[in-house]
Amino acid sequence: MKEQRRAKKAQIDAKYATERPQKPYKDTVRENAVFENYYKQQGIVGTDEWEDFLACVREPLPAAFRVTGSKSQAEQLLHLIQNNFFSQLNTTTSKGEEDTKELATEETSTTSVSLSQTLQNTDLADVKEVGVSEASESNGSVTAASDAIPDTDGAAAANGSTAAAGDTKSSELKPPTCLKWYPDGLAWQLEYSRVSIRQNNTLKKLHSFLVSESESGNISRQEAVSMIPPLLMDIKSHHKILDMCAALGSKTAQIIEYLHADSADPMPEGFVIGNDVDNKRCYLMVHQIKRLQSPNFMIVNHDATRLPSLTYTNEKTGSTEPLLFDRVLCDVPCSGDGTLRKNPEVWRTWGPGHAINLHSVQNRVLSRGLELLAVGGRLVYSTCSFNPIENEAVIANMIKKCEGAIHLVDCSQQLPDLKRASGMKSWKVQTKNGDWFSSFEEVPENKRSWVRPSMFPTDDMESLNIHRCMRIVPHHQNTGGFFIAVLEKTSHLPWQSPKVEVSESSTESAQADQPGSTTVDKAKEPPTKKVKYAGFREDPFFYFEADNSQWPSIKEFYKFEDSFDHTQLMVRSKEGEKKRNIYVSSKSIKNVAKNNESKIKYINTGVKVLARSEHEMCKCSYRLVQDGISSVDQFVHGRRMNIEKADVIELLTQENPFFSRLTPNTQSNMLKMDMGGLVMRYLHNDSNTGTESPILMTGWRGKTSCRVYVPKFERHHILRLCGVDPDKALIDAEWAIKGKTGPEITAADVEDPPKDGVEEITAADS
Repeated sequence: MKEQRRAKKAQIDAKYATERPQKPYKDTVRENAVFENYYKQQGIVGTDEWEDFLACVREPLPAAFRVTGSKSQAEQLLHLIQNNFFSQLNTTTSKGEEDTKELATEETSTTSVSLSQTLQNTDLADVKEVGVSEASESNGSVTAASDAIPDTDGAAAANGSTAAAGDTKSSELKPPTCLKWYPDGLAWQLEYSRVSIRQNNTLKKLHSFLVSESESGNISRQEAVSMIPPLLMDIKSHHKILDMCAALGSKTAQIIEYLHADSADPMPEGFVIGNDVDNKRCYLMVHQIKRLQSPNFMIVNHDATRLPSLTYTNEKTGSTEPLLFDRVLCDVPCSGDGTLRKNPEVWRTWGPGHAINLHSVQNRVLSRGLELLAVGGRLVYSTCSFNPIENEAVIANMIKKCEGAIHLVDCSQQLPDLKRASGMKSWKVQTKNGDWFSSFEEVPENKRSWVRPSMFPTDDMESLNIHRCMRIVPHHQNTGGFFIAVLEKTSHLPWQSPKVEVSESSTESAQADQPGSTTVDKAKEPPTKKVKYAGFREDPFFYFEADNSQWPSIKEFYKFEDSFDHTQLMVRSKEGEKKRNIYVSSKSIKNVAKNNESKIKYINTGVKVLARSEHEMCKCSYRLVQDGISSVDQFVHGRRMNIEKADVIELLTQENPFFSRLTPNTQSNMLKMDMGGLVMRYLHNDSNTGTESPILMTGWRGKTSCRVYVPKFERHHILRLCGVDPDKALIDAEWAIKGKTGPEITAADVEDPPKDGVEEITAADS
């Protein structure tokens, strides 16, 4: 069957190759007279800066990445990057002359995607597969938010038509630049082109390294300006956080990182809900968020302008209350002209009508966000647009509409090294026909249906403190364009009652006891009518009941503490069916999920912690999973052992090493243990940074051998921390198995390490 499908696919590919031959990329003309005239008239930068601004937006955008600060190995990883990669770039030329200090390794496979493009386009391969581009509509927008995926054709054309910074034939490559405004020096900017990568072995190694570490969640490839909004949210571990337009998830991942950075508890009190209107983009976001292995997140699929009002159970009083958020991010759909440098297609499609079309949607998203924000909470509004109609006009209109219930926060003392411009106090409105208007009174009657009063500045802009808005313009720090406004809610909104009541029907709907569901039992009958949602709806989550029949054997086998609440475990199959995977979520996420089962279109939540792995000689049918081990490690006291560095390297480079290949102490512990899943712990001490961090690996103890269930890229990460080149180590392991000598080995001889998930027990373990 597989052979037939492959043959059919080959025929289709051959047909398209003949009928639609590939054409060479056309050079992108980075000019648009309407764009230039519009923003020159608006005065978004001073006249003395205009030429610098225009020259900058015509250059490709440098790539950027940040190290995940909530990971215990962040400092060690940053030291590794600086010493093994960055230090090589100070003396290596773009012609590809190898420096004498360069590490001797096997050359990685050539890529046709530039480093800059690959880094700034998060999970580009996944986006290509699904077929989603930056032009995908989000809440009715023309262009998606700032961290969306650019058009690959346009980006490739840009690389061919305009030389990126650092792309010179004879000069030295520019070393990476630390973004000083990002905390702890964990964010860096790169300025290399595709030509540089192809001609220089060091850059290819760096590119391969960043892709690998990004997949394992230790690094996030993200546009520099996109990192700013989460930094201004002032996130604490107890906060309830909502990201209203979250896909593709780079900012959401950053928010989750900050939620965990403020607490040593792997399941803190707070949580993050990421929402997006586009179902496909929600699933792309799942991949982005899953890298962080957090049990404190939930992804939902709703129109941000009509997000349902949620409820939760107050643990102190036991009553059901409205769920209001401490922090809200409104990264609203926008025209996206701040992304010109990474998405050159905008040069061709830009027009003044885009902002007018989006203004209403942006107001509605912001209004709904403020309704869901708790008093005393903070909302960050952002766009990747230069246009004041999408920025200051929206903020000014909402401040006046809220009649003193919100105000702009002065963030001038935050991120002191970030260069920013103040919010604009005056601007004009231009229609798609080219007509200019300075006030609403000048607008003809036949155009007032779509040119609205809220688009214009008013005389009280000074009293509204519009200058507290932040504009990031490209030529100030070699970035993209961005707008940020930080709002604080000081009282209830005028159209909200002081105490928001939950309607009886909503409460009953949330508490309804459905067959196999996990909602709290109530004496009341469930309502006969429930809200219906359009589009695809995922299967529900089923949390463990207190008397779950599978839990006693799992608890006994792994010696879980009594303090661990096993009702936080959940599955996605009905009672009576075999549970392939078991997930865990935090107590707060469980609270929200149980109270709003009929209100929310869930896409994903929780992290996989147990996978079915049956064997006739094993007392437990489940093994621990690498994804969720950090969430439950503190509760597991059985089936665990401390191992040494040599064991880590042996287990990660061999598929099923026999006990005899391990250190004596580890051999002894293995022989004392019965067959089944286990967790191994290695305390890594880094002499370079003076830090230590625990490394956890889940695995399977067979009859005479042991196997670890660690994903490919996480294996690479751990080996790097141990001072081992993962590519060379894995190749050397294959040599030993196949009996080959050095010159005979090729990359084709190396199979990928086993991926985490449900797998059959191998012959070596039987």
